[in-house]
Amino acid sequence: MSPPFCKEEEIMILETKNKKINLVLRTRKIADIAKKLEGKNFEDVYFKAMNEFDLEALSKIIFILAENEDKTNSFKSNIDVYDFLDDYMAENNKTYKDIFEEIAEDINEEGFFNSKMTKKELKDKMSNPLSSMNMNEVIKNSAEKAISKVAENQFQGYKA
Repeated sequence: MSPPFCKEEEIMILETKNKKINLVLRTRKIADIAKKLEGKNFEDVYFKAMNEFDLEALSKIIFILAENEDKTNSFKSNIDVYDFLDDYMAENNKTYKDIFEEIAEDINEEGFFNSKMTKKELKDKMSNPLSSMNMNEVIKNSAEKAISKVAENQFQGYKA
């Protein structure tokens, strides 16, 4: 039996005693993940799911990426993914966080995030919950609230 996590020709392999799955990265799969996780930017949705320990998102990611040698899907449903995750974690002493990190490392290595990160940049992004927030959106919302408050104060001054 090969190690529980290894790479062979741009394919990440997760293995239990009962099942071996290939996580295959392709642009269409990355786009599908972003769509299924209701985002436009794959990197943002991935790290948001990771930092929130979103198990449903993890199962969707694995479901989409997993394929057999004949390029068919390795799972029939997300329920099968959950069962596989239970076995994988028990047999390999892994946590959901470990699995998210292993997949993130592979995605980064293959260049499917917005830019390829160093190992340190990736570790920082994986450990920082704020990294999953779109800072432009936060700034825009804060600016809108501040402008509304200023406008409200201006209108109150004219009421007298």
